[in-house]
Amino acid sequence: MSELVKRLSESDNPVVLGDASLSGAELYARITRLRTVPLTFPGTRGGTTLDLAVDAGGTVLDTADFTAGTGRLHIEGTLTLNRVPVRCTADIDLASRAGTGRMSDARQARQETA
Repeated sequence: MSELVKRLSESDNPVVLGDASLSGAELYARITRLRTVPLTFPGTRGGTTLDLAVDAGGTVLDTADFTAGTGRLHIEGTLTLNRVPVRCTADIDLASRAGTGRMSDARQARQETA
């Protein structure tokens, strides 16, 4: 496992969802229609922005009001980081678009559920 994946898997890390220029409606469309959203881990050297492939089954949007820009959302998805398939889980405050996220090695998660 790469050092970055290991570090992001050890504990919850600060995250920022999306691009600040995206409106609430655009962010909602990215999550629900495009099923991909940028997620930044600012605590890494230089900040690490990744495109998360959203898992609709694990993502919870009903506690967020995208029109008002308030509430909380829970996003789950997958991506490949340094050639390691990972699963990412993040809890985000929609008003600030900040929250916490954690990575896990998707290969291990598949083995544990098999």
